[in-house]
Amino acid sequence: MIISENSKAEDLIPIAKAIHILVNKLPITMRSKNYPGVRLEKGEVVDKNFEGYVLKLAIEKGEVIKATPIIGPYKGLPVIVVPIKENDKVVGAVGVVDITAGIFEDILAIARRPELYKFLPEDAYPR
Repeated sequence: MIISENSKAEDLIPIAKAIHILVNKLPITMRSKNYPGVRLEKGEVVDKNFEGYVLKLAIEKGEVIKATPIIGPYKGLPVIVVPIKENDKVVGAVGVVDITAGIFEDILAIARRPELYKFLPEDAYPR
């Protein structure tokens, strides 16, 4: 499967579903550069016309965005959105909604378990 800047929501569903399962069914959003995308919750596609302000911002900037939206279905919840790149060209973005409101990040910071250092990059798990 190839994702391009012109991929439609239907084209993105298989990859979005796979990511959704990988993150234990946390809400996932995904879109291409030129078309609205999808939103998945509880194992189901709940929106096939999702615009996503933070998704658009990640596409525009070409970088990872960690933000808390002030509007939309995930208002007040932290999201992490990553641009999807083909070579150096941004073709879309995918985001995960942290419905725990950041608790996993807090737990990692509190735990600082040395045996976990080898699995995570320094910027994700500073000592």
